[in-house]
Formats: sequence, C-alpha cells, structure tokens
Amino acid sequence: MIILEGPYVSDHLLEYLEKEQIPVLKNQFATNACQHYHLFLLEEEAFIQSYGEKPNLYLTSENALDWVYEKLSHSPIVSQLEWIKHKGKFRELIKGLYPDFFFETLSFENLRSYDIQKLPFPVVLKPAVGFFSVGVYVIKDETHWYQAIDQIEEQMRQKKATFPTRVVDLQEFVIESYIEGTEYAIDAYYNQEGNPVILNIFTHRFASKEDVSDRIYYTSKEIIETYKAPFESFLKQMNEKLQLVDFPMHVEIRVSSKEIIPIEVNPMRFAGLSCTDMAYYAYGINTVDYYLNHKVPDFKTILREKEHKLFSLIVLDKKQPDLSSKQFNYEKLIGDFNKVIKLRPVDQEDLNIFGFVFVETEEGKEAELDHILYSDLMEYMK
Repeated sequence: MIILEGPYVSDHLLEYLEKEQIPVLKNQFATNACQHYHLFLLEEEAFIQSYGEKPNLYLTSENALDWVYEKLSHSPIVSQLEWIKHKGKFRELIKGLYPDFFFETLSFENLRSYDIQKLPFPVVLKPAVGFFSVGVYVIKDETHWYQAIDQIEEQMRQKKATFPTRVVDLQEFVIESYIEGTEYAIDAYYNQEGNPVILNIFTHRFASKEDVSDRIYYTSKEIIETYKAPFESFLKQMNEKLQLVDFPMHVEIRVSSKEIIPIEVNPMRFAGLSCTDMAYYAYGINTVDYYLNHKVPDFKTILREKEHKLFSLIVLDKKQPDLSSKQFNYEKLIGDFNKVIKLRPVDQEDLNIFGFVFVETEEGKEAELDHILYSDLMEYMK
C-alpha cells in the first residue's frame, strides 16, 4: 500500500503504481497525479481497513506522517514513529549502544542562553524533527554557534510553508557530537521477521568538513560489496532496540575506523523526493517494489559488469531561492557529464531546487562530479 504526498514524486514511481495497480490512498496529491496516470485509488475508510489486514505501507514523503498519526493512531507503528522521527528520543533509545556519545535536546528559545562552555566542539546542531538538511549546522566554536542561530531564524521563515511540523520542526533542537568518518545512506527495510534487507547504499560526497548540503550521493559495486555485510549487522543490532517489522527506512550513518554510528533513521520511506530511484538506474532495483513484495536483491548477479563505475544522484539545489527553473540551462549541464542516465527538471516554487540528475561516471574521472559539487550553478543560468 502507498500514500502519495507532496512535494514531489517521480514519473518512474507513478508508472510502476499504474502498471501494478498498487492500492494508493485517495488524497488530493494522488488525485492530481491521476490526471496523467490511472492509479488504483482507495477511499480513506477502505484504505484503513486494508492496512489493518496487511500492514505493508510505504510513504513517498514524510508529509504523509500527519495522516498516519491521526488515522492509524490505534496501530503500534505510531508509538514507534515517535521514537524514530524525534532525533533526541532516538538517541535516548539507542544510547546503551553508544555510551560515550554526547547529545542533548533543547528548545530553540534556549539556544542563545545555553552554556556552550560544556560543548565538546565540534558538534552538530540540528532540528529534533528534520528533513533535507534543513537547519543542520556543524559548529566549530562559539562564534559559529551564534551565527547558526541567526541563520536558523531565517530558515524558519523559508521552510515553514514547505514541510509540516511532523517533518521539519525548528522549535526543538538536538546538539550532538560531530561524528568523524565517511557518511553513508542506506535504503533498507526490516522484513516480517525483523531482519534487515538492504536495497542500496550511497555515500555522501561533501565539499568540505563543514558542508551539510545534499548535492551528491553515489553508489558503486565496491561500496555494496564492502559495506553490505557490516551494515546488515549494524541494522540487526539497532533493531534489538527498535523492534521493527515490515518497515521501510532511509538510514544515515557515519563510519569511522572504530565503529558505525547512526545519524538518523527516516521512517516509512527510502531516499526522499524519489531519489531512491538511483537503485533502479544503477542496479535495476525498484526499491518500492522490493519492499512491498518482500524481495531480496541478488547482488552477486546484479553487480556483474558494474566494476569501476560510480552511479551518482545530483541534487541541483538553488543557492538563490528567487531563481527560476525556467532560466536553467539543462542542455549545458548534460554536456558537462560523460553519461547522463536520467535528467529530472523540477519547476516547483515550494522546492528550492532546479531538479535532479542521475549520472554514470568511470572511476578516475570524478572531476566532473567535483565540478558540480563546488559549483553554485550560476554558470548554468540562461
């Protein structure tokens, strides 16, 4: 079962839902999608009844969480969501696994008066409930702390209309240790026995240590083969605390020389804004289909002939919100990559992006990725 919600869903997913006639909650967003696709829409009452018989649910966006909290309040999933979505509660739940990890939860109003002398700089300041790196800062010192607070106030004005408070709430924050190491993102689900099934592993490419943007994620045969087994063990250990079954998730972690530490678990979905489709373009894995039908990837077969290739998702985020996607030169962008798999222009005022591009890059030719990573994208404006 699927709940479609804004701000964005890909044609790739809509085509799949139309072909397989997967039950979709009839809401305004899904109704609008039906103008171009023949979806199997269920009225709210029928959808709730079907969920009770087969609790196998995927959300395209955490904007649907309000509906889940209200309409499925009788379900155990709601109490589990409270512990997972709130980053402070999540840290509290798993703190036994990481006894030396510093974290503290406080309100936005108390940020300026907080005794920062006790902070083990560098630290990360982020919303207790958040999405898409909104309000996330790596804090190096006292000066940076107060600069971040000023910027958060501006973000509160910009993002409030885009994401409901169940998705991004800038009234409460978590301060936590900065986790050294390489950042990875995992699209996975816990099956009916509570065992993890990994569908894709990305690594997050940053421009600097202070960078928290979502410009580039990439996956490869080497990444899957190196980290699939240890990440499965990590997810299994984490579920001893979470006790989840039949549950899709997008898990962000950092890997140091000593351990694997979770950054956050994004519940009931995979990579947001349909970015999970990278698994399809890289490996032929439709992640939503694999979850709904309890499929397990045969990576031994899938990864054949994938040597020395990087498959990247590039988020074309706007540095200046007032720029229009109509001004963006997508043809020039395509010309700067050796192989573009899929270009998705986006022209939505509620999303501060020009679109997404999925590319394949030969190892040793990552200069094209570095170029777009450091670009402010003004070179592509007409």
